[in-house]
Amino acid sequence: MKRTVLLVEDSNTIRQILKIYLMKLKLDFLDADRAEQGLKLLEIRTVDLVIADITMPGGMDGLEFVRRVRASEKERMREVPIVLLTGGKAPDLEARGREAGASEFVRKPVSIDALAAVVRRQLKLPDDVELVA
Repeated sequence: MKRTVLLVEDSNTIRQILKIYLMKLKLDFLDADRAEQGLKLLEIRTVDLVIADITMPGGMDGLEFVRRVRASEKERMREVPIVLLTGGKAPDLEARGREAGASEFVRKPVSIDALAAVVRRQLKLPDDVELVA
């Protein structure tokens, strides 16, 4: 059964790059260009992993998105792994993210190997699929 990854990222270009990086893992993807849209998708679709940017336009950033997911009444939403993407340099950013409920972080610029390792770990996938940059 294919795993579904929700990409919550305002940049269509970055969403497409993430899909290309993870292509060999044979995943299905859902796209949201804002945190609010990501929450709506999580309400109606079963997702195995969320990859969300911390900095997004609109009323909700990635940290608030994580807080809202973790506060959901739906257990499947509360327990979905969430990987946060960040280009931010604030020394306490990861601590604030973990406090909000993030599972892991990937720093921008995103490397194919770092992203694949995190996704494999969070989805408990085998390491035998080779990735090509």
